Amino acid sequence: MDTTSETIIIKLSRKKMMLALLGSFLFVILGIWLVVKHQEIDSIFLKFPLAILIIGIISILFFGFLAIVIIKKLSTQSDGLIISSKGITDNSSGISAGFIPWTEITAITETSYAGQASVVIVMKNPEEFIASQKSSFKRKVMSANYKSFGAAVSISANSLQTTHKNLKQILVEKLTEYNRMNTI
Repeated sequence: MDTTSETIIIKLSRKKMMLALLGSFLFVILGIWLVVKHQEIDSIFLKFPLAILIIGIISILFFGFLAIVIIKKLSTQSDGLIISSKGITDNSSGISAGFIPWTEITAITETSYAGQASVVIVMKNPEEFIASQKSSFKRKVMSANYKSFGAAVSISANSLQTTHKNLKQILVEKLTEYNRMNTI
């Protein structure tokens, strides 16, 4: 794909998001079942009813929250990722970074956590970017990402109409193009 100077729009993948929503609903249902039946479950892995109850509650809360985020994303008409000559606009997840100018990006790398690959946006001033976020939840998640992975922003292709490999390739090409155009 030629990425010179045109704006690239990567749409949200409704199919991927619907599958994630279905998975979230299944885990919420499993969590409800664990909460209701925690006294009756006898497993070699889960011997303690309190542990089963806690796992059920965590499953309901985490996957319920995830389902809400997915439903909100499905109801919006925004593009998942916009890559332009000015920078990247990330709307791909519940903790999307928003606009990141090329002037703030030093590198595009990748990481993998729990089998999920993400493109990592390495920034000049990640603490400033984190502090500029309006949502305290976003600030906390970005701070945790920064402490864990060395970058405040990571973008997964899980909700986008592209692959991880293609997403990384496009972002690296656009950053290289920007750097080449601005070092002349």
